[in-house]
Amino acid sequence: MLMLRTARLATAICLLAAAACRAPLPQSATPRSAAPPTAGSVLYSVDSAASRVVVLVYRDGPLAALGHNHVISVPDLRGRVQLHRQLSQSSFELQFDAGALTVDDPALRGAEGSDFDSVISDAQRTGTRSNMLGERGLDASRNATITLQSGPISMTATGFTALTRITVRGRESLVEVPVGLQQDADQLVASGEFRLRQTELGLTPFSVMLGAMRVADEIRVRYRIVARRVSLPAAVPQPAG
Repeated sequence: MLMLRTARLATAICLLAAAACRAPLPQSATPRSAAPPTAGSVLYSVDSAASRVVVLVYRDGPLAALGHNHVISVPDLRGRVQLHRQLSQSSFELQFDAGALTVDDPALRGAEGSDFDSVISDAQRTGTRSNMLGERGLDASRNATITLQSGPISMTATGFTALTRITVRGRESLVEVPVGLQQDADQLVASGEFRLRQTELGLTPFSVMLGAMRVADEIRVRYRIVARRVSLPAAVPQPAG
């Protein structure tokens, strides 16, 4: 099955857990690693069970009807957020195990509507996952963990933007990440949805038969990351407008 055999696409998918990525920025704009908690900051720990990252992958090409659209999810997202009173000094660190990724969970497919209502067998799911984690894909046996580290965070008219370093298979991509943020006394929630082209990350979408069957360059990511307070809270600055 075309979509389920796309190792390169899987690499792009895993780069994007929990973040909305734009085109890569110059590597000279290096984000700093998250520092130990400092005065004026609040530490939050990511709640893996409450967080969800879903990636929607689409078929493409003249013979696209022979393939399927697919849902891939990240069930074990871990990490921490350090929220500072001065937002530019805030940071986050996220990671997940490539081997924990799930492919075409029936409940998740059912929640995504008619584009994902085709039946995927257990054998198809197993084969896809094996290809995704294999040497031509994520190479999970030698690169088990995928990480995201933020740099400076800035305010926009509609939310926040974080400069983020994403590392997979030893390769680093520097991206600008827009984030919608909510805070109450005990938790922080980052959520949103975005579109990304594989070619923005330097990846070539998989295709066969001279492109008659291929994976669409564009994928969609929907995320909701919940982090629980570890230390005392600080107010989150509100976007203008």
